[in-house]
Amino acid sequence: MKTVMAAALVALLLAMAVTPFAEESDGAGIIVTDGIGNVITLDGPVDRIITVGTGITATVIGVGALDKISVCDNYAYRNTDSIFDGLRTLVDEGKVLAGGNIYSSGIDQLKKDIIYVSDPDTGNFDIESDVIVVTGSETYRNNIVPYLKENGFRNIMQWSDITEYADIIGFAKTISMVCNGKVVKPVEDMEYISDYVKEELAKESPAPKDAFYVTFSANVFKVGNKGSLANSMIIAAGGNSITLDPSQSTSTYETNLTELVSEHPGCIAFADNSIVSDQDKLKMLEAQIGDKATIVPLQSIWNNYTLKSSEGLWTMACAMYPDIFEGDVPSVDAETELGAVEYFLAGLGTVLVAIIGSYIFIWRRP
Repeated sequence: MKTVMAAALVALLLAMAVTPFAEESDGAGIIVTDGIGNVITLDGPVDRIITVGTGITATVIGVGALDKISVCDNYAYRNTDSIFDGLRTLVDEGKVLAGGNIYSSGIDQLKKDIIYVSDPDTGNFDIESDVIVVTGSETYRNNIVPYLKENGFRNIMQWSDITEYADIIGFAKTISMVCNGKVVKPVEDMEYISDYVKEELAKESPAPKDAFYVTFSANVFKVGNKGSLANSMIIAAGGNSITLDPSQSTSTYETNLTELVSEHPGCIAFADNSIVSDQDKLKMLEAQIGDKATIVPLQSIWNNYTLKSSEGLWTMACAMYPDIFEGDVPSVDAETELGAVEYFLAGLGTVLVAIIGSYIFIWRRP
């Protein structure tokens, strides 16, 4: 009897010890909200998705759902970033359609592609259960959304713009839920990176580094302001954005770069890919800032609402605080695995103590 009691106690304690390793179970239904407040209810993860916008296409790929894309726009297909390599292959093989876009130059073909894949005789997209995601300004979204509603598409998700790094995380979580029924690890990494940077800076307490984002449009250099995603990433990486100007109503504005860097010597200029990929523009920028600032190039995919924005944030943190941050982009893996092992060992220790105690208690009983 004593042996049976002890064995039962051991089994119970071991079961308690391994509980943290139980896998997350997915719910039967999914309720998500898009960027303009529409609530979408799904029975489960979608089988297929249509992505209109480079950012959404990259995000769907980032959450591991490339094989679920039926249609994307030709801007994603033409994008040279390596994240789109697999997509380009599928388009070339005819497995994904990418002939159009949301603008006047491609809207007709985009409509044709969507209708083709949603026809039961020619495609694999279910207008009742699958999802279309459209990103862009209201003006451009109106080129396609009313048409989709008229043709019976039930689940249309929309985003106008995302200008804060924290909002990209929420966006990515929503897309991951739509595609997978859960938040996948790459999305968790996005949040982990920003939290890690914040925690390390809080521990080290360095003087905030002066920095700014610079881009080129309408034949002039412009700097980042509130409403600029790259500018928000500088702040999320712990920098002091020296171009925040409440008197300016736009997300970027023209200013005198020579005066700006003279007032903040040693600052960092995070240069848009449109500048660093063009030698003439880059030389113009170098001429205006001289040796008063360090130019750090940004990849175009970082300045978009994709999971790769986390790489941009990490690059900024490393550039501004090289004594604190260096090396590969941190991942939640190391912390999680270490924590799990420590938790297990602690739990195992508790179990062993309990087992020993239980045997002593049991065998000392008369």
